[in-house]
Order: sequence, then structure tokens, then C-alpha cells
Amino acid sequence: MAAYASAYRTEHVVVVLIDGVRYTESLGDTTGIYCPRLTALAEYAVVHDSAFNDSITTTRYGIPGTWMGRFHVLQDTVYQGNNVEFSRWPTFWEYARHDLALPQNKAIYITPDYGSGTWLPSFYPGYGPAYWPRFVQPAISDDNNQVDFDSARVVLERDHPVVSYIYLPDTDHAGHSGIWADYIAEIRQADSLTNELWNIIQNDTVMADKTTMLVTNDHGRHDDAHGGFQGHGDSCLGCRHVMMFAIGPDFKRGVRLGAPRASIRDIARTAGELLGFSAPLSAGRVMSELFAPPCDYIPGDVNGNGWVNGIDVTFFVAYLKGIGSPPPDSCDIGQGRFYVAADANGDCSVNGIDVLYMVNYFKGGPEILHCPDYSPGR
Repeated sequence: MAAYASAYRTEHVVVVLIDGVRYTESLGDTTGIYCPRLTALAEYAVVHDSAFNDSITTTRYGIPGTWMGRFHVLQDTVYQGNNVEFSRWPTFWEYARHDLALPQNKAIYITPDYGSGTWLPSFYPGYGPAYWPRFVQPAISDDNNQVDFDSARVVLERDHPVVSYIYLPDTDHAGHSGIWADYIAEIRQADSLTNELWNIIQNDTVMADKTTMLVTNDHGRHDDAHGGFQGHGDSCLGCRHVMMFAIGPDFKRGVRLGAPRASIRDIARTAGELLGFSAPLSAGRVMSELFAPPCDYIPGDVNGNGWVNGIDVTFFVAYLKGIGSPPPDSCDIGQGRFYVAADANGDCSVNGIDVLYMVNYFKGGPEILHCPDYSPGR
């Protein structure tokens, strides 16, 4: 795999697509009655409350739209003797493999085995099949969410892919059944499986603290004034409004955003920003509002003069006693101002323990650390 430079700590991006969940039954309900695990995990994530499918609110437009970073009808062709449908524009897997020289097992698409009915990436000149992902397609079953999760566990732990896309389809199927209890049960299962995917990532020695996970939907479902949860496909708010849940080392934590308006087509460029690949034909944008503010600091330089010495200890003590100025640098980690240069012991908090740590450092103790959420100079 070719080396690449990035300004971010993220080295892996995992996109989880939960098909056809209405926002009022997902993160739009802040009590978490249907999505308790993602609601709890949001303490460490950023939730965008203004994210939408701003095209045709069906799966055949929504899912490829997240790949391509633009909305366009799928195209028909014959490929390897089969009638298939393919993406008109390059997908984020193709962009990543092209720019980062990734082998196929580092770009993964996990979806049930729909045979020749599986929608394909593009044949776009300069990209195309040579840059397609590895397809991981468990057999279709009565519990596609579970079998896709089981496949994802194996692939994540074995291959540590750089770009992954995990499709959980059963919520949409249950919605179309018109049986509310079945629809809710599938939402709760998808919520549980997605949370467990994050646990798998964070317990992996390669991917932990270096992975960003984006969770979204291809579309919602009709609001009650336009037919109810059984269907979707028009321009009502219920169909357009989707979840955008983002967790990773470069994103804000414990924050809910109401602006600017985001789209599912923004995923491709946002993944590219994190990993260092371009998506030149995407019509989306980088969702910069998700990102934690940059921090340019020297660990231990509490007074911000460019040096770390005993004067910083004096400055720090005066601040903690309430008789001195606060440190000049600050980062917002979603819970107020955080004077990151003063976090000498690297526990992502600032208090008197850091003073003791600095004094010990000047006496020959361990090196000054930094909060792992905010690397110096990022």
C-alpha cells in the first residue's frame, strides 16, 4: 500500500448504511427509545440533525448517491454475461484505491448476495473495475442485518480495511411490511449491531482510535401526513430527513448540529478529506462542521510563549488559584473550553494533577503528554 500524508488521525473510514429508517424513530428521538445504544454513544460523537437525501428518496438513488457523492440514475449494461446496473460516476472506493494505491482487500463492500442484481461501482475512464472494492456478500437470509454484521466482524478484524461500507437492509423491509412492531425491532437490532461494530473497532489493536465511523440512511419514510411509515419515495420531510452520526478521532464529541444542511452525498468527500484522497467528480462537500477545531500548541507550554519551563508552572498555579489569566490556547471538545497545552498528563482534563506532573517532569520524571483527542499542530 502506498504511503500517504494526512492532517488527521483517521486511517480507516467505515460507513454503515441502515436502510430506510425514519428520523423520528432514530436519532431524532433524543430519548433513545428505539436507538438506545447510538444515543448513548453520541456522548463521544457528533450528530448532525440537518442531514438529508436531497434527491429521489428511494434505495436505488440513495445508496449509490452515498458512493458517488452525487445523485444519478443507475445505468444498464451487460457485464461478464449478466445484465447489471452500475454507477455512472466513480465511487469513493474507486477514488480511494486510485489515489492511495490500495489493494482490493483494503476497500470493502459488505452487502447481501443479490447476484447479478447487485448494484456495481462505475466504469468511468481512469477508474472502473481495476479500482472496485472487494465484495463480501453473505447469502440472503431472514436476518440479513446479522449475517452482514458477522461478515463485517471477520473482515474488520482480519483485513483492517481503509474504506468499508456495511449495508444493513432489514429495517426497510420491515417498514414495508406495515407491521410497526417488526419495523421497530429491526431498528433496535441495527442500533445494537452498529454499536457493536464500534466496540469491535475500538478493541482492535490496528483500528482503535484511528477509525472514523459514519452512520446514515439512504432515505427515511413517509411522515404521518403523507402515508405513514409503510412507504417512502416522495419529497416529504419524513422521506428526506436521515441520520448522520459521526464518531472518530478527528470529530467533535457530544455535539448535535443543526446547520449547515448536510446531504448523504457529502460522505465521499468527507471520507477523502480524512484519508487523503480526492473525489473530483463528487458534487458533495466536506462536512467540515463535524470536525473538531484545530489545535496548534506545544504540550506543557501553558503560557503560550513557545517554551516549556518553570514559568509555565507558575502561570498554571496562578490560573488555578483564580489570580491569573487563563492559558491562551483552547480547544472545544464538545464540553466547553479545554486548555489543551496545560493537560500535561494527557488525561484530557486540566487540574492540579497536571501541575504536579509538570513539576515531576522538571525534576527528571516522565515526558509531558497530551490529550490523544488533540494531537499538537493538527
